[in-house]
Amino acid sequence: MDKEALENKLESIRTKQEKLENAWAKTGNKELLQFFIDILPKVLDVERCSIFILDPEEDRVWLQCGTGLEEKQVTVPTRGSIVGTVISTGKPVADMEMEASVGEHDVISMKTGFIARDTLCVPVFGVSTDRVTGAIQVLNKRGASGYTNNDKQLLDRLAYQLQMNIESIFLRQEMAKISEIMKKKIEKLERMLKK
Repeated sequence: MDKEALENKLESIRTKQEKLENAWAKTGNKELLQFFIDILPKVLDVERCSIFILDPEEDRVWLQCGTGLEEKQVTVPTRGSIVGTVISTGKPVADMEMEASVGEHDVISMKTGFIARDTLCVPVFGVSTDRVTGAIQVLNKRGASGYTNNDKQLLDRLAYQLQMNIESIFLRQEMAKISEIMKKKIEKLERMLKK
């Protein structure tokens, strides 16, 4: 392949890559996730709700969306946090006495200014694997009743409905990382061709 043909091919690849990046930025059901974040506190009579995504390569969990929070404003380790425990074990956690223990929730409280007193958190399993890909967490149940079995069942049902959406968000993140690597390689090839 001669130099001009290679440059044309690289330009074609760059154009396709930019279209993919734009499509990934616009796609997804972030609006749907935000809708659930908006209504769940009212339905479950809690102060906040958050949806977290697992990044297995970084062994971290990041916030996709949450009440009063921005995407990735909160990240937690897979060990030492309630969300991390739920994701690591695949089992739900209800903790009505968070204020009585020191943990990652205290670090997040200092970052966000929001104090978590209690929580109910359930895992979200992937569609293409049996692995946990994320979690849904609600915080600070109003009233003295605590979390009910109906609350847990509702979160489990929501987690099931969000499986594909959360897995696709993670996959888009992975594709964006790969796209960035490809972009750097294309730029390197272009510099080599100009010499």
